[in-house]
Amino acid sequence: MHIHVKKDPKELLQAKQWWGKLEMQWKMAFNEAVFKKGTTVELPTDDELMVFLIMVDTLRFAGPGAQYPNMSFQLTNLSGLKGLLRLKYLSITNMNLTSLKELSFHTNLQHLFVNNNKITSLMGIENMTQLVDLYVQCNEITDLTPIKKLTQLKTVYATENNLKTINGFTDAHADVIEKFYVIPNKALRDKEIIKFQNTYGIICHKG
Repeated sequence: MHIHVKKDPKELLQAKQWWGKLEMQWKMAFNEAVFKKGTTVELPTDDELMVFLIMVDTLRFAGPGAQYPNMSFQLTNLSGLKGLLRLKYLSITNMNLTSLKELSFHTNLQHLFVNNNKITSLMGIENMTQLVDLYVQCNEITDLTPIKKLTQLKTVYATENNLKTINGFTDAHADVIEKFYVIPNKALRDKEIIKFQNTYGIICHKG
């Protein structure tokens, strides 16, 4: 169904300027995964662009190695999300991402899926206090400290990373969290897992 949007000339100009500043990989990503036009860098129609920028709260980008891919290439950064501050659900999986720092202003996010990337740090999510689901499995993360203030988390998947300790959790997390998957992590010893479970009463699941 085509949606027609009343366009203020100034707002439309700003929207086109936003598009013009995007990296080529992000123009291709939006056109392929969102506008279903293939890997082109062409400017979307005025209505498509305005509806997207005004209404988008959910985005999914799955690279070619994903079970259900919607992209034919892999993104290397998150620069294209700048300004999309209405986002509540974001899934960018099976890509070549190494950092989440560009998400630092996305404090409205409730569901974040960035599994199967090359992410080394969770820095960038530390102020996402509304986050409920965090899926970061199959990355290169060494530290969970940035989740310290994210006390609404119900589900955390952090398996197959480079964790040696389980940090970042507090008693406030223990009251809310329902599923915590952290096994396997090759460098994570059984005594660390037992210590964590005894301290917070949160069961470390395998998955």
